[in-house]
Amino acid sequence: MSSLIDSIRAYILTCPLLEGGRVNVDYIGESMGYSVDPLPCNPILQRYVDGGAKKQFQFAFTSQEKYDQDARINIENSGFFQAFHEWLEEQSFLGEFPDMEEGMAPVAIETLNSGYLYDVNGVNAKYRIECRLIYTQEV
Repeated sequence: MSSLIDSIRAYILTCPLLEGGRVNVDYIGESMGYSVDPLPCNPILQRYVDGGAKKQFQFAFTSQEKYDQDARINIENSGFFQAFHEWLEEQSFLGEFPDMEEGMAPVAIETLNSGYLYDVNGVNAKYRIECRLIYTQEV
């Protein structure tokens, strides 16, 4: 049995845009990398009379990239998140979702906003896109 964050991390590792990049959870080091970070939210979207529910798990996908005054680099960084959004949208349309434990059925995976510059520390910048996995859970 794996946790939702572990399932989402494994799922994101299949994204061809990452080119074998390392994906951490709640951690991004000093060098380039990626992280899946759980976000606070109300997990219940709808409660069913049988005790089941439609739920959500919100997370941020964060990357640390090179950053400087060169517009090309910064445009490329922003373009990555547009491509990531399109990849998630396509996967959801195709019904390709993270593996989930028994009794949980994924419905959609989507972005909640476009990718944005989150933090700058001189030569590197953190970019982030907030996402959510919607799923049903039986009792």
